[in-house]
Order: sequence, then C-alpha cells, then structure tokens
Amino acid sequence: MAKIELVRFLSDSAGDALNKAQDAKPETMKILLDEAEELLALATSVLNRPTAELLEAREAA
Repeated sequence: MAKIELVRFLSDSAGDALNKAQDAKPETMKILLDEAEELLALATSVLNRPTAELLEAREAA
C-alpha cells in the first residue's frame, strides 16, 4: 500500500508543477517542467520495482 501512496504523491507533485508551469515565466517554466518529468520518471521507477515479497522469494530460491 505504501508503494501506491508514494506513486500517488509523486504524481500529484508532478501535476502541481505542471499547473504552476502554465502561468510561469519561460525560465521558471522550464525548471517546473523538468521537475515534473523527474517526478514522473521516479514514479515509474517505483512502479516497476519489485515488491519486498518478490525479493524475499527470489532470495529463498
């Protein structure tokens, strides 16, 4: 469940950055868009990471 909450937080934070970028000056807009991209990439990484149960099962095998 913590994994889903973390992804939701990262996604919401990316959405906030995108919303702020809409009204920002070009220099600030680029920074906010880069931040949103990094947050979404991190969320994707978290989603693709195996859960602890899978890691424990692999180690036991």
